[in-house]
Amino acid sequence: MDVCPVDCIEEGPDQFFIEADICIECGACEVACPVGAVFYDTDVPDEEKHMIQKAENFYKSK
Repeated sequence: MDVCPVDCIEEGPDQFFIEADICIECGACEVACPVGAVFYDTDVPDEEKHMIQKAENFYKSK
């Protein structure tokens, strides 16, 4: 989370989420992610696309 220059990463109950409206797509989090779970929205693998809705739901519930 400390690598983000615009502070758009937030910890959820079971994972971290990136606020797309704030993100400047610098790629710092992609390099720093220890599990390789950060993708540009156009590059999300098919088996991970359900995570997009999970992130949207996380921010809607705030």
